[in-house]
Amino acid sequence: MRNFTRGFIAIWYLLGWISHVYLALFSPQTYAVFGRTALIPGYDAFWQNFIMPHISFFALLLAAFEIGVGLLLINRGKWVKYGLVLSIAFNLFLIQMGLGSAGLGGMQDFLANRLANLIFVAIQIPLFRGSDAMTLVQSIRKHFKPKTI
Repeated sequence: MRNFTRGFIAIWYLLGWISHVYLALFSPQTYAVFGRTALIPGYDAFWQNFIMPHISFFALLLAAFEIGVGLLLINRGKWVKYGLVLSIAFNLFLIQMGLGSAGLGGMQDFLANRLANLIFVAIQIPLFRGSDAMTLVQSIRKHFKPKTI
């Protein structure tokens, strides 16, 4: 189960970057709504005045970040832990920022903008226990390797 969870998270990052490259190049205005769903007062102004004028750069930077986290998660040893720290920190940031469903209040805001990332954090925390002596690819190969008698 550990490798399945680790693999799911790694694939999420290793495929997620594609959408950010596409949006950065062809639809950067898609990101405008994210400033409006943040919990921190004043974040909307920061987002609109600093991030949005440079959104293509930041979206491409996000794509590189996602590739990096994904590669760390499929690695082994301490590199997996570094990937988990970065992933959890990013997801906590997204809980603060929201997922772009603006104009909601209370429970609707929580469900639409924050719950998914909270769940993503929760499924990653147990991965800090135990060791990752093998890369994810090595673990998969070992699992499917025919047993010799």
